[in-house]
This record gives sequence, structure tokens and C-alpha cells, in this order.
Amino acid sequence: MIKNFREQLRTQRWDDHRYYHHSRINQSLHFVSAASFLIAYALLFVNPVAAALVGWLVSMTTRQAGHFFFEPKGYDHVNRATHDHKEEIKVGYNLNRFAAGAVPRSDPVRGVYAVDLAG
Repeated sequence: MIKNFREQLRTQRWDDHRYYHHSRINQSLHFVSAASFLIAYALLFVNPVAAALVGWLVSMTTRQAGHFFFEPKGYDHVNRATHDHKEEIKVGYNLNRFAAGAVPRSDPVRGVYAVDLAG
């Protein structure tokens, strides 16, 4: 079971790398994000609030903006894959889940409305 889990994780990481990191701008934003995470880790011992803000607002925003705005959405000629195929196998947020991620929906159990982040 653990071996199967590791193999699935390896496949998912490889798919993420080969399908979603073609754009040089996206790669640069990932570098900024990684550097920001290192700064956030250093700040964690001095100012945890600042560390959380840097980690979330800078690191995550730059990383996700790179994927959302700068990765090509057309046919991937290098990997011979359509955008729809890549979105289908993606783990976590894909563009459909991202776009529908914070849409308020009525929910009588929890109150007047609920924000569904699961997509």
C-alpha cells in the first residue's frame, strides 16, 4: 500500500512538473515564491504574524498567479496533451475548481449562506 502511494505521488509530481511549468514567467514566480517561503520560515521565530502574511500573501499569490495567468492553455505539443486532459488529472485546484472556489451558496444547515472552498 505504501509502495503504491509513493508511486502515485511520484507520478503526480512528474505530471505537475512537465505539464504546468513551461512558462518562464511562471518559473520566475515560483522562484520568488520559494524565496518568500524561506523568508517566512526565518520570520516564524521572530514574528509569526509577519511570517504567515509573507507565506500566504506573497508566496502563495505569486505561485498561483503564475499558473493562472501565464501557463499556456492550448494544446501541449511537447507532451501531446490537451488542456482538458491536464485539468482532468491535476491534483488539487484546477481552473474549474479555482473559478468556482469561493462562490457563496445557500446552505440552510449552516446559515443563510456558506462559502464553498472545496469546489
